[in-house]
Amino acid sequence: MSPTVAQRRMRLATRVVMSATASGALAGALAAASAVIAIDYMVGRHADRRLAGAAEILAGEIDEESDEDDWEPLGEIVADENGELVTSGVRLAAFSGDHRIAGDPWVPVVAAGQCETHGALGNRVRACGRTYRDWLLVAAARSDEAALRWIYALATLGSLLGGALFGTLASLRLTRWALDPLTRLTASIRRLQPDAADPEQLGPRSSCDEIELIRDALSDLLRRSQVLVEQSQRFAADAAHELRTPLTTIRGEIDLLLEDGGASSQRDPMLRVAQRAKQLADLVDRLLVLASPIDRQKQGYETVAMSEIIGEVVSELPAERRARVAVELHGEGLTRGDAALLRSMIANAIDNALKFSAAEPVVVTLTDGTLDATAPAARAITIEIRDRGPGVAAEQRERVFEPFFRVHPDATPGHGLGLSLIGHIARAHGGTAEFVDVDRGARLRLTLPAWSRPNAT
Repeated sequence: MSPTVAQRRMRLATRVVMSATASGALAGALAAASAVIAIDYMVGRHADRRLAGAAEILAGEIDEESDEDDWEPLGEIVADENGELVTSGVRLAAFSGDHRIAGDPWVPVVAAGQCETHGALGNRVRACGRTYRDWLLVAAARSDEAALRWIYALATLGSLLGGALFGTLASLRLTRWALDPLTRLTASIRRLQPDAADPEQLGPRSSCDEIELIRDALSDLLRRSQVLVEQSQRFAADAAHELRTPLTTIRGEIDLLLEDGGASSQRDPMLRVAQRAKQLADLVDRLLVLASPIDRQKQGYETVAMSEIIGEVVSELPAERRARVAVELHGEGLTRGDAALLRSMIANAIDNALKFSAAEPVVVTLTDGTLDATAPAARAITIEIRDRGPGVAAEQRERVFEPFFRVHPDATPGHGLGLSLIGHIARAHGGTAEFVDVDRGARLRLTLPAWSRPNAT
């Protein structure tokens, strides 16, 4: 998987919480916007009534003055009323047509009987007008109140944050409830064994239709996979029988011919054929081990002392090769496993080191972690095989355990299965196989779970 795809991945629960948070925030913002619009409309209606009332009062004052003997000019009446309304923010003006007769210069002309807004945002003026005799009386007030704008902004922000917080808190519990069937199905899948074929191993059925669709699809996949596994196992068993039988016969016939003597000119070719037959038999055995499921190999495990296996493998080497192997044993190295497979693992590891180190020595070290409970590798057995060959580059240390991969294909004969077999057997026994840093050559480290003798009662 590319880094870009990996970075885009996130848990489904996180997606649900983020969606709920965004939905809550959006809902809060929409509610706040609706409230602001409604409040602004009500405030505007109240302002219009106040302005219409101020214009009506001005008309009443003009009526009173017209009934008295000392009639004041219209300009003085408007100025007196503006003086009384100075603290309210309302200003008055009188017009004859579009011509201002009296009043504040910033009061705009509006249609009679209407309320209108004039000016740019931030400097808007709301004005209401009414006719009186031949005049147009207009009452106006600035409608862009800074305090009101802050109240609206804070109300919107508070609603947005409150909605997001509520959505997050509510979704945390709801998400766990909603994803519980998927979580339980995931846990069941993790517990599945490689040879699982029974759909009931996926756990109890869920009341969620979507989860059941996934469960049914997985059950069908398990059944089909099991059929393929059984076919592969039958093929491996049949292939083992069909290949081993003729190879055994060929090797037996060659051994008889070698024992009977025969022409000396034929002895060397027969020896080469015998050697090739042995190599082919070893190759078949390795392929069959690699093809067998790890869990099947765990059947019939017994307590094995790795120190004894190492000693036996080294003692069976030809004298010249045996002289190049130095063994350092720090404990018995008891573990649970298949003795034949563990023997094959050690034999392949030592043979690989001898093959690549030419005439240089090979050191085999066994460290039993049960001897020191404070050690980092406690409760584990560590086996290291060090050689002085060309080594393994850091970038190839994982690939060398792949079947048929060879670091130096032209340097030494082989099929590229030795290290793959070593890694497979180590994993089958719950251990690991890896190459670690070393100043010269290669250093193969095998780890196996340790087994201790039960205390005597």
